[in-house]
Amino acid sequence: MFPIEFMDLWDGYRWRQEQEENRLAYFTACQMSVHTKKPVAPKDLLKPLRGKGKQRRNKDDE
Repeated sequence: MFPIEFMDLWDGYRWRQEQEENRLAYFTACQMSVHTKKPVAPKDLLKPLRGKGKQRRNKDDE
């Protein structure tokens, strides 16, 4: 397997993982909003997961 093929597989894995995290955050936010006064947004749940990862990834691409 060539390195470019491995990186394509890795990018696909990361994309699938992010999609699953988005889906879980949506349903978790729906369940949490029922029990709190202020609605919970899915993006608020994703902030700790994706805070610094995007910045590091952009530096790696350069």
